[in-house]
Amino acid sequence: MTDEEIDVFRRAHFVPHEGICPIVPVGFIIHDSDHFFTVIFDFDARRAHVLGRHTSSDAIKAGRRDTDDWNQWKGPEYWRHIAALHHWDAGEVTDISVTSLDWIQNGVDCGPIACSVLEQFIDTGFDENGHIPSFPIPCGHQIRIQMLHVIAGRIKTSCSDYLMLLDSAPDSWTADIPGEDIINNIQNGRYHAECHELLRRITVVSSTCSQCRRPVPPQNDEHTLKSGEDGNGAPLYQDTVDAELSDDEDEPGTDLPADRRATLSKLNKRFSRPTAPPSLAAYAGRRWLQDDRTFDDYEGGPTIEMLIAPRDINLTTTFHTRGIQLSTTWVNWVDHGYRITPSSFHIFYQCDPISTMAHIMPIGTTDSYDPSNQVPDHVTGEYSLQRQGSTQRGQRTEVTDVEIISASSLVDSAQDDPPLHEECRFGHNAFVRGHASHGFSDGPALYVDLERDAVKFTEDEIETSVDIDSIIWTTKVFRCRGSVGIYITPPFQMKPGIFKHNHTYVDITIPQSEEDANASGGRMEWLSKRFPMSAIPHACLGRISSASSTLSLYIAFPRMIHQHPVNGRRITLIPKETLDIFWDRVLLPSIGDCTDVSWAPYLKQTLEEARYKARGGDGRKGGWSAPKTIPLSDDDFRDVQERMETRIRDGDRELSMFGSLFFILEGKGIKLLTKDGQRGRFSGPEEALRRNLPDLDWSYMMNRRHGELLVDVGISFTPHSPDVPVVGVWRLDALEASFGAGGYKRGEMHHHNTLSRYGALQAEMQQERSQQTHIAFRSTYNLYYESIRTNSNKASFASDSDAYKLSPSYMTECFEIAKVIDGCKGKTYGVRDEYRVSGHAARIILDNIDEKAGEYLRSDPVLWIPSKIWFELIRRRVREIQRTQISIVKKNPPNLGILTGLLNHMLRSTTSTPIVYDFHVRESLALLEYRNVLETAGMFFLQDFDLASDTCLEEVQQIDDVNVLALMGANAKSRRDRAVEKMGACQSTELELQDYPLGRTPTWARLKAAIASSPAIIMRPWSWSPRFSNTELSVGRLIIMFTRHMWLMLTPEVFKGIRPHPNSLQEAMRCWTITSVDDTLAAVTFEACNAGLHDRTGITPGRMGPRSKAFADRCSLFFPDAGASNKDKAQWSVLWDADGYIAEFHRMMKTRDEDQQALLKQGLCDVFSHLHCLPASAARVWTQKNDAIIFITNPAFYRIDCIGRGAESYRRAPKARRAMKLIKGKRIFAADLMDSQPFDSDGNLRRRTERQKRREFNRKMTMAKKNKRVPPPPRPCKARPFPMDVIVEEDEQMDID
Repeated sequence: MTDEEIDVFRRAHFVPHEGICPIVPVGFIIHDSDHFFTVIFDFDARRAHVLGRHTSSDAIKAGRRDTDDWNQWKGPEYWRHIAALHHWDAGEVTDISVTSLDWIQNGVDCGPIACSVLEQFIDTGFDENGHIPSFPIPCGHQIRIQMLHVIAGRIKTSCSDYLMLLDSAPDSWTADIPGEDIINNIQNGRYHAECHELLRRITVVSSTCSQCRRPVPPQNDEHTLKSGEDGNGAPLYQDTVDAELSDDEDEPGTDLPADRRATLSKLNKRFSRPTAPPSLAAYAGRRWLQDDRTFDDYEGGPTIEMLIAPRDINLTTTFHTRGIQLSTTWVNWVDHGYRITPSSFHIFYQCDPISTMAHIMPIGTTDSYDPSNQVPDHVTGEYSLQRQGSTQRGQRTEVTDVEIISASSLVDSAQDDPPLHEECRFGHNAFVRGHASHGFSDGPALYVDLERDAVKFTEDEIETSVDIDSIIWTTKVFRCRGSVGIYITPPFQMKPGIFKHNHTYVDITIPQSEEDANASGGRMEWLSKRFPMSAIPHACLGRISSASSTLSLYIAFPRMIHQHPVNGRRITLIPKETLDIFWDRVLLPSIGDCTDVSWAPYLKQTLEEARYKARGGDGRKGGWSAPKTIPLSDDDFRDVQERMETRIRDGDRELSMFGSLFFILEGKGIKLLTKDGQRGRFSGPEEALRRNLPDLDWSYMMNRRHGELLVDVGISFTPHSPDVPVVGVWRLDALEASFGAGGYKRGEMHHHNTLSRYGALQAEMQQERSQQTHIAFRSTYNLYYESIRTNSNKASFASDSDAYKLSPSYMTECFEIAKVIDGCKGKTYGVRDEYRVSGHAARIILDNIDEKAGEYLRSDPVLWIPSKIWFELIRRRVREIQRTQISIVKKNPPNLGILTGLLNHMLRSTTSTPIVYDFHVRESLALLEYRNVLETAGMFFLQDFDLASDTCLEEVQQIDDVNVLALMGANAKSRRDRAVEKMGACQSTELELQDYPLGRTPTWARLKAAIASSPAIIMRPWSWSPRFSNTELSVGRLIIMFTRHMWLMLTPEVFKGIRPHPNSLQEAMRCWTITSVDDTLAAVTFEACNAGLHDRTGITPGRMGPRSKAFADRCSLFFPDAGASNKDKAQWSVLWDADGYIAEFHRMMKTRDEDQQALLKQGLCDVFSHLHCLPASAARVWTQKNDAIIFITNPAFYRIDCIGRGAESYRRAPKARRAMKLIKGKRIFAADLMDSQPFDSDGNLRRRTERQKRREFNRKMTMAKKNKRVPPPPRPCKARPFPMDVIVEEDEQMDID
């Protein structure tokens, strides 16, 4: 080694040019015989440590016996060269002690492992005995990801440095200069894309690697690399077999405390089931298809332990100029080990249907059942007061506080329907409160009995119609007679195609345990679980279209089944990134492999090409419309399926998540194609289905060896009533009895228009009974729903926030519903009963349904009521609820959001049975005893609703909390605060009320309640003080860091606004105002602070509890000294680390003398004393109560003089008389104006404003027209006389060069 080479090395590696370097250990990696291993030279101890030289057990044993191994990889030469580079004395190489530490490796990851071992040694060094400490050996995938994090960023930074220094390049750059193509790739982003793709591949493989998914043990673990250890020193892990495999998602509210769940349970009360289902003999036949070990890849997949292993994922790859995102898609949407079997698609036994007709429309009521008696005994008083078992005739009760009324009488009692701005006491009492109106006073409570308006029909007067409404076919190999259209790009979807439970299941084999996977002889565990089809990730692959219908073809990927890590719900909407991989690497290449050469010009070879050609006229890609399809015949598509399977197998773990795929064919809304053989054209619904959908191979689909075919058979009952149009509604007590007699589960009951005794019922059949009868699901509903049913079958209505603001959309929706319902009074609507059954059971039902339907009708399960009465009942209820909403918005009570949620729920229930997602509505219904009101009134009413009271309804929450206000939208909080101010106990003059909302001397209890409910009222607004402009820069920097780091600790789920990130002291202090905190967090509660609260005599009256710290003293909690006790607390410790603001504070303190330290602390205390509020920190940084984060408010901002003893603070100040409001609000006036005039569509068009006309004109303009350049208008030319004689004065002359 020449002196020039030594000089270049020392200069390049920052080794001192002159003198001898301090002797320290030197570590490096050697590449010898296609193998990397780590070497560490300790020149001080004359010892060489060789780590990972041998990888197999035989080589390890041979290496221990081979004393010349040190010379084989030229160890003495490396020793001399390193000593020469550092000007150390190499000495005699014969007296060097060589220590080998070997462990078994896989022969592939030796390079990353060597890097990891060297990195860990550099971090830790030798132990106290001068030996190599114990090191954990991570999986090679994780090491490669970490290396990519560092190298990718370093290359990008080095490229920037290289380009800056290129003009004055040193002489040593003459060799190995990168080419222009490499530089261009780094600059134009291609390098970034390559790193992104490489990171994705490694992450996907790592997510399915059992070694990666195991937690890396600590360095003191017994299964780590140890000095002198024989055999395998790689870490071993304890098996954890338990995996979370939850069933269907729980309904909202199931995670509540027990007392609140008990309150909500009052909403669910059912009718009795007097008749037991028919008994079935124990099944002894064949249940499922024969297992086939070649049907799927059952060996070598992920194990069940990997489902619950923690995932330590670095969210970004570090670039010094730009970040590359690590998508969670690469981690979550991978192969989780689930597999399918030949019987996975079958939910029924492999037999002919057993006793199917005995479970179709069974009669569950007894002979004594009277369908016209729908009024409970506790309303009529027809029950005895004698003790149970007494033989004496009991004394009957006389009920006088309830008036039983028919629907027609209820409508008549409301009298006229005035405009919405006028009060209608009779309508409000009848349809909202459920009370009679007697003159100027309210009468007794009402019970609505629809049976008094019933219309009777004989069996012959009711027409029975049969049809097939939908089909669902699940199969492994899809076949058809015609062609299927395959999308060339993934369709854009906001939710999965099968987004809700369709009562169809797939039996999935769960992953095997690691012990079973490592056992000899192959897999022995075959545990399976039934998953709802909607819980399996799937995507729309194509469609089968005809002139009359469109069938959707979905492709499902059961291996990607997983749950959300936070809420535990199944995630089935496959992200775009995963679908792009499937289309680009599996589907499109498979189609290209299976088509003729003549098809090549019309095929899209890559997804990028397909998306480029799918651009719109404006150049934008994608959109809401369905993508273009390519038609494939049955033979071609079967070849494509085989090619897809091959490509997935060849892709190994990178594409293994797409394995075990199967297909789902779904056809909805085809009842009119099959209704009674399409009105006689065919012999029946089955033939109509076959003839109208000829592209399907029905014989192949009916063969259960190929999959499971489910068919919805529907039976409709419609009376012939030309003179009096009627509406049919199911009697719920008869339905409940029928479902019980058929062996169905409890299911879901729907109360139409909140009526207690009428509605619909849906339920699955008990599993064992279903597997024999081939009946999966039964659904009954009323056909009057078709009058307001949308094309998408999604119940949509104006939101609660629209009703809260009386927005135009809310008013328009109410008017449109009323108009649509008013137009349905001349039509007849029947009822419907549907069964989801197998294809073979459908044939049995279609052949025997007529006799069964007639027998069921004779049990009288349906109430027939005149359409005019039914729809007028709904219309008038919509009208009065809307009128009540307008009234409470005018009144503006403090619980306006709570009342709006209740009224809007009642409004939605008039046309559908909405799911109550908002907890405050569920809780309000429970507090109002929803079920008891239904039983005692026949319909849900707000019986104690009083517009004259402060809060209108005493039983519900009296003031809107932050969760309700968040749902009500912008300005709701200020509106609530105004309402609370209006009803405050200590009202004074307007000036007094503004300065002292609770009076000058409120009690401590009242102050705490006010701070908890409405802190904005009791606290003065925060404002920036100019004196902080001269604050020391170090103080401002620490406050900014403190604010950023505190908010950074919170998870994204707790925010409803933007996470604060201040850049100045003023912004940082504003982040701690109650307004900013309330706007930032989804749930927050404020508490009062008793520091410094005392009366004029210096005494603090009232029981205030332990004295709190003043805000200036709280500075020591958030900026503690170096020896503070909270250093070891779990939440505080991260802030004491090198990057935490507390660590930065301590570093500042170390660089200052005592006087400067005192000034720094005093500056921090001054800032803290002027903060509006702070987290209620103690042992924890953030504390919470009932899922709300607790904040302590600053007493310096309280709008009080001092704490009072009680009597003085409750004196009411004189109420300021406000001027009477003369003019209505704009929205109320617009609604009344619309309501007072007949609907005129042409007139509405004529009354559009100029702004509306301009917006509609611009909307119709094309992009080319909008972007067309318009030349400027010509300038006006003025006639000027031609100057004949121009005299230029001497001082006005111009010099010309």
